Formats: sequence, C-alpha cells, structure tokens
Amino acid sequence: MQNFDLVILGGGPGGYPLAARMARKGWQVAIVDAAEEFGGTCLNWGCIPTKALLASSRSYHLLKNAADFGLTCSEAGFDWQKVQERKSRITLQLRQGIVKLLEKSGVKIFHGRGQLCNNKVIRITKAEDGSISEIQAKKVCLAVGSVPAAPGVFPANRDIFWTSNEALNADKVPESLLVVGGGVIGIELGQVFAEFGSKVCIVEMMPQILPGLDNATAKRLLPVFKKAGLEILVGKKVEALVEKNGRAVATIDGNEREFDKVLIAVGRRVNMSFMQDSDLQLETDKGFIKIDDDFMTSEPDVYAIGDAVKGPMLAHKASYDAMILAAKWQGEKVAADYSLVPSCVYTHPEIAWVGLNEEQLKERQIEYKTGRSMFSANGKALTAGEGDGQIKTLLSGDGKLLGAVIWGPEASNIINEATMMSQFSIDSHAFGMMIHPHPTLSEAFMESVENASGEGVHG
Repeated sequence: MQNFDLVILGGGPGGYPLAARMARKGWQVAIVDAAEEFGGTCLNWGCIPTKALLASSRSYHLLKNAADFGLTCSEAGFDWQKVQERKSRITLQLRQGIVKLLEKSGVKIFHGRGQLCNNKVIRITKAEDGSISEIQAKKVCLAVGSVPAAPGVFPANRDIFWTSNEALNADKVPESLLVVGGGVIGIELGQVFAEFGSKVCIVEMMPQILPGLDNATAKRLLPVFKKAGLEILVGKKVEALVEKNGRAVATIDGNEREFDKVLIAVGRRVNMSFMQDSDLQLETDKGFIKIDDDFMTSEPDVYAIGDAVKGPMLAHKASYDAMILAAKWQGEKVAADYSLVPSCVYTHPEIAWVGLNEEQLKERQIEYKTGRSMFSANGKALTAGEGDGQIKTLLSGDGKLLGAVIWGPEASNIINEATMMSQFSIDSHAFGMMIHPHPTLSEAFMESVENASGEGVHG
C-alpha cells in the first residue's frame, strides 16, 4: 500500500490548490477524483461552462442590436452545437492545465471514486473496470464539493426534467423552459436560454430572487430581467411536476402550465458519495461536514474544506479555505473569515455584492451612510453601450466600507475594489486619494464612495 503525507479527495478549486501548495513544500501528496480530468463542479458543471454560454448569449445579443452601435448586420443567427463545442473546448483547456500543474508540482494523481475508510485509508474504485486499490495518508482532506439538490418528488426523466448538469449539456434550445428556483444558477441559465429564443419562466418561492442580495436591488432587477425576456414569479410555488405527452406539466400557485423542459435549480448539497459503504462516520451539521477552527472533522487528521463545510458554496471560497489550511499546516496563526467573500452573478447586467447589506445593518442597529453612482453618468459605460445599472456603497460614520452592491457592466471585477477597501480598512478619504484612470468603470465605484462621504464632485 502506498503511503502519503496528504491525500485529498476532490480535484476542484479547493482540492487542487491545496495539493499543489503542500507538494511544493515537500509533502508527499496524492489527489483522488472520480472525473477523468480535474476541476470539480466549478470547471466542469458550474462556473466556467455557464460563463462560456453566457458569453455566447451576450455576443448574440450584441449582434441582434448592432444598430445601437451604428453597425449593420444583415442576419444574426446561431449554431447551438458550435456554442456547446466552444464551451467544451474552454473547459477541456482548463482541465488539462490543472493536470499539468499538479504533475509539475509532484502530486500523484489517482482517477476513480474515493472512499474514506478507517485509519485514513482511501479505497479507490476505477470506473472503467471496477478494480479497487488502496492508499493511506497521515492526513486526509475532503474537498468533495457539491451536487445539485433536487426535491424528493423530482421526476426521473432527464430528457425533460433537468438539473444544471443536463441544462449545460442540452442538445438543443427548448421552445419553453420552466426554471424552479431564482438563485444564481436559475437566473444565469434562464438568461442563456432566453437569449437564444426560449420562453423562460422562473419561479422562486421566496419573496425575492438571489438570496443574499439586498431587497431593493432584487426588486429593481425584476423589470431589467423582464426586458431581457425572463418571466419571473416571486413568492410563488411549483406545487407539482408531471410528464404528459412528452412535455412537462407544472402546477404553479394552483394553475397548470406546460413546458418543453424544466430546470430544477433549488441549490446544491454536499457530495457525500465518499462515505458510501464506509466503515466510519463523520459528524455533520445541517447537511455539512462538521469541522473545528482548524478545518478538522470529528475524525482525527481528517479535514474538510470548500462546499463540504459551512460558508458560501463558491469556488473562490473553496480556494480561500485551501490557502488558510495550508498556512495553518505551515505554522501560521491565521483564521478563516467569510465576512468579505464576494458574491457574483454573471448575467447581463452582472450583479455583485460583498459585506453587509442594508437589511443586515438595520437588523444589527448599525448606523450607515449610503452612496450611489449611476453607470448612466460613466463615460466608459456609455461608450460600451452599458449605461444601465448603479453602484451602492454603505459607509460607517468614520468612512469605513460596510458593504457594497453593484449591478451593471463588469460588476464582478469592480467588486474587488470594495473587498480590498474593507479588507485593508481603507477609509473613504484615503480611498478618494487613489488615482483611478479615466475613463474606466472603476471610477463609478470611487464616485459612489465619495457620494456617501459627502466629498463627491458629481453629486
């Protein structure tokens, strides 16, 4: 039996960075993943393929609206198969890059389903022939990721009733699509299919879309998404889903409606397949693996990071966990802090937020000042035809950033200004002394901060 200092289950954005970091420190590291190529949910069934499809849908939108830029386009069309092929090329390129990185770092790679057993033994079952082998480690890290959650009554026919996995690999664009769930996955994929011609209806049982986003922004975005072709019903429930004559019949708030396809996008749950038929038990907490402040589970020298543990189920949070755990193992006095994990939605317009929102500040009775900056007054946004949207910043009395929410062009990039301002406790006056190039979208963030502090030139 081969022995390692560290064996990691999962080759996603938590697992592979941890493997590379520790291997470069001289540890004997192995990583086990059931996929033929690594990258986890984000790369294979989430972040990257979704963004590739969104990029194609956005380009198609621009073609259809070329006249807005003084251009003529005789006929805008698309080839869905080629759109899918582009997505696949991008994911393949990135997967291959991860494998090369691990090999260069000296990480031993095992393909197969990993099962955690007693004494930190990992049993590996190869998918192609069912053969079994075992390796052992001084430390084990569970970076096992998550899988789509589905209601207990979820119909079995994956030709009609999709999880995000099936939606991402759809062989054609459906004429009509019901999306159950108005979170990030539902909104992003809903917009993709709407742009390519689907009649999309998104049903969210909660009073607003995008949990975590402040109420005012969530409400403001409803007409924006309606203009983009999305029918969004909030505070409504899909009470039943059945198949009839090859179509889906959904009962929504007491009314029956028919759709060609249904996408169930009600969140994700921890992938616990590594515990299947295992001879040990790990303590859990509300569906997540329970860990202490050092990421150790109830089993000594068995650790867990990423989607498997509490906190935002985001790729960059998993990579952050890997960084913190690696630092701990090297003797650094660090602790995980999820208060400044940015959330991003890559629709058009993009949406991003970080820190506390207005509801949370009021609930905690924290006084704050609000600053706003509209992209309609930003030169770079207007030249790009991206004048819709705003930046809202929330500042304390001494000018420290408490939170920010952005909807508009490149929101996922601009939010980094907010994260850094908070991370390094930069007050509004010091931030205002930073030189932002002109014309740029980031100027809008600076102006929002200045607006909140009363130092703004433009309002």
